[in-house]
This record gives sequence, structure tokens and C-alpha cells, in this order.
Amino acid sequence: MSRYIQVRANNVSSDQKISFKSGFPVVSFTIPSQNAMLDPRSIRINGRLVVYKNATPPHNGAGGFSGSPVYTDDAPGDQVSMDNRLGIYAVMDEFIVRHDKSKQICESIKNYNRYMQSYLGLTSSEQDLVGHMNQSALIQPNAEAMFRNVVANGTDPGGNSDNVIPKSFSVVTPSGFTRGGSQVNLMTNSFGAVTVEIRLSPDANCLFSRSGDLTNTANAFYELSDLSLSCEVMDIPAEQLSVLSAQTSGSYTFNTITSLYTTINSTNAQIQYALGLKHLQSAFMNFCPSSHINTLQHNGLAITMPSNSGAGAPLAEIKTLQFLKGGMNYPAHYTIRDNSEITGNDTSNQGKFVVGDPQVAKMYYDSVVPEQQVDRTSISPENFSRNYAMLVDGTAPTSYKQVYDGGSLFGLGVRYSQYNQGEDFSSEQFGVALETTLTTDNPVSVFLYFKSKATLLFDSSSVQLIH
Repeated sequence: MSRYIQVRANNVSSDQKISFKSGFPVVSFTIPSQNAMLDPRSIRINGRLVVYKNATPPHNGAGGFSGSPVYTDDAPGDQVSMDNRLGIYAVMDEFIVRHDKSKQICESIKNYNRYMQSYLGLTSSEQDLVGHMNQSALIQPNAEAMFRNVVANGTDPGGNSDNVIPKSFSVVTPSGFTRGGSQVNLMTNSFGAVTVEIRLSPDANCLFSRSGDLTNTANAFYELSDLSLSCEVMDIPAEQLSVLSAQTSGSYTFNTITSLYTTINSTNAQIQYALGLKHLQSAFMNFCPSSHINTLQHNGLAITMPSNSGAGAPLAEIKTLQFLKGGMNYPAHYTIRDNSEITGNDTSNQGKFVVGDPQVAKMYYDSVVPEQQVDRTSISPENFSRNYAMLVDGTAPTSYKQVYDGGSLFGLGVRYSQYNQGEDFSSEQFGVALETTLTTDNPVSVFLYFKSKATLLFDSSSVQLIH
């Protein structure tokens, strides 16, 4: 017999409110040990969100920060927002699952919000974003809808700062552990209790000024309240208790995500890593100007093309692309030439004919979810194009903050596995070689994600993750 349980966060204050600004960078939940089996796919994080455009320190150091809510009729200098494709996932900087008894990590995905940018954009349709994901994850189909429906609180009632409308959410947490399909034995002498941790994103990284004007929003912050974790557990029948209580050790196999970070700042960028992964399924990456990270002026979670500095902040085209194994082209034994090299498809005065390369786009979404498993996506010629600039003023129609079809969805990826076996990178380096038009001094951050098969070995006192 199955039942649903709900647990509160372990480290909340008395008023059940949590914010990064008030000194709560980590939220943790513990699913207690019991005579039951946990279905990790049912794990959901629930709560409510409020965004404030400024912050007032607590009186005499007591309690958290207070502030003025955002209104739809605020002046441009007072308007802050969040990334519309991410919704509540924007506040999740790292997702961690721990073995509660030993506190050892079963899975950890760093830069989880940027991972979800690619995942949500490539596996969800626009109808998903405006439908059930709007209700559950506060996701919206465009930037204007995000500001009006999630961040703002209607029109200003005339100085009544108490007019705050918290937005409720209840989201699943896609990861290898929660999507592996294996049930977890919660009995004390088996796997036991499970702890789920979420490291919160700094306010300056998940919020941004719509116009780039920080006159009145330099201390904008978000606040979470009434946080809880819910999940489904199956009670163990009496006739099976003796069998499952003897399961003092075992293993779970799932595809996990390894995340890495680097920067590029040249026309010929070389990225190389000794991954040590034996069953690498795929690899993908997304980009962001390093100067956009942790600043309220820019959307630090947008996934855009590399870009140059200077007037207009033009994009840097990717001219050639190579994925390497041990320094050799692999799995494609040739250099991929982007269609930006085609005459008439450059950034000259050609109007909207600046579409992305379809082969690069196909490799990208196939690296996140295999093609045969994709029945919906929101990638399009609009959001995979080069028809925008990295303008801080989001009111300009050519700004990256205003890209159609949900926002820019650029990334690079490659899939290695055809039959779920993966590729052995334990003794050879993974590499990417990019030839770009990045000719100015403008470091670009690269967030890399590697999906690989892993086995989690456990006993009643410890766990070990083997890649």
C-alpha cells in the first residue's frame, strides 16, 4: 500500500521564511527511515516565492530582511524579474542527495539551474511552459509573462507595501537518483533515511533588472516560505519484512550528471578534461559572459552564444566545432563547419536570416535526451538564432532578454551512446575545439555537463558512487 508523506525543511526559522540574503544558503530535507520503499521519482519540493525590489535590514538584528514588493506599474528602474524558462528552478544552484546516516553524497549536480535551462528548453514544448509547468514551477512562455504573472504583485495599491502575493510551487527535481527508476529501501538496517539538499542561488544571479537600471533595485532579493518535501512511499507487507530487512547492502544504477566550469577568451578555444568516466553517455555545454554572473544588471542564467564586448555587444559566431577523444575527432571524424560561414547568413545587414546550424542544434538536443525519446521541444529557429545582441537594456527588441520562443536556447552537445553502454573516457581526455569570432577581451563562462552511467553501492552505514 502506498502513501504520501510530507516533511518540513530541517533548517528553517520560526517564521518559516528563508532567503539567501538572510543567511540561508542551504535548505535540507530528510526523508526518515521507516519500513517502506521510497519512489524517488515522486520527490517534489513545495513552497511559496516572493520577490522584493529592495531590502530593509532586520531591526536589532532580529528576523530576516523585509522589502518592497514588485508591481507591474513600477518605473523601469524598479522592475526586477527572473528567467522565464526556469521559474523556481532559478533559485536552485546545486542539487545534492545524501545518505543520511553517513552524510556521504549519492549525487551532486552543480550549476543545477543552468543544467535545467538546457533540459527544460529541449524537453518541454511551449504548451508545457504555459500550461502545467506554469502551475507547478512558475515557468512562463516569455519574459513579459514572467514579470507580470510571477514576479510582480499587480498594480501598486498606493504605498501599501503589505500587498504581497506569494506564488506557490511544487516541482520535481530531475536527476539521476530521482529518475533512475529504482526504489530505495528506507529500513534502518538497509539504505535508511535520505537527505535532499538544495544550495540556493545568490540573489544577484537569479534576479535581474529588466532595464539594466539599478537605481532602486541594487538590493533586490527573493524569499521562500512554507518549504516542504513530499514523496510517495510503499509500506512493506508483513510477509516481506523479513526478506527486505535482510537487504543490508545493494546497488542502484542510474545516469548521473557531472558538471564542470571553465572560461574561453580567444578565437581558438581549447577545452580538455581528464574525466575518468567509463560509461560516458553524452556531453553538452552552455555559455554566458563571465561579466553577467552575479550581477543584477544582467540575466546571469541566460544561455546565449559567446559574445564580444564593445558597442552593441555583438555575438561571436562559432565557425568550426570539434569534439575530441584523446586529441582526435570523435565520434564525428571530421570538423563541423557552422552555417554562419555561408554567405548571406552572417551578421551583416541580412535581417532575420541569421539562423543557427541545424546539425549543431540536433546534436545539442540529442545529447540531453536521445532523439527517439523526445516527443516535445521548444528549440526553434528563433531561440537558436544569432538575431540578438547582449544589450543590458531589456526593453530593446534586439536584447538577449527579449528573444522569442522563451529566450535564447543556445548550446553545444554530443551523444556517445547508441545502446546505453556509453564511451570509455577513463584513460583518454575529453576535448572540444572551437574556432570563433571572439576577438575582444571578453571572457565567456562555459558550463559543461557530462551524463554517465554510475553505480551506487550501499550498506547500512555507508555508500560509494562508482562511475
